[in-house]
Amino acid sequence: MNSMQAVAVFPSIAPENLEKFKELAYLILLEVQKQDSIVRYDLFFNHDMTSCTVLEEYSAPEGVIEHVKKNAALLAELTALGGKIQGSIFPMSQDGSAIAEIRDNWDSEFHIHFAGKN
Repeated sequence: MNSMQAVAVFPSIAPENLEKFKELAYLILLEVQKQDSIVRYDLFFNHDMTSCTVLEEYSAPEGVIEHVKKNAALLAELTALGGKIQGSIFPMSQDGSAIAEIRDNWDSEFHIHFAGKN
């Protein structure tokens, strides 16, 4: 199994940016439905609507790379409105060039899966 989960947080959405952020977030939800490798892409706002957490799951690590490339413009706009993404990556395997690219080049916290053995 080479699936991967990720958490992305837009940490600081100002009240005056909220409606535009939600409009763009809706557009990205429409776009991710077109990508077969995305298993889950759910957005959650905190209680006062000042941050947004995205729970993501991909059938393979290459899916998140494809998502970021295809949606770069929307992600840049969301980041401008909601703050620099605070990301965490949870791959089921450490193998493959996509995992190496993410681990070596992305500004995300990288986690190693533990299945009860070394």
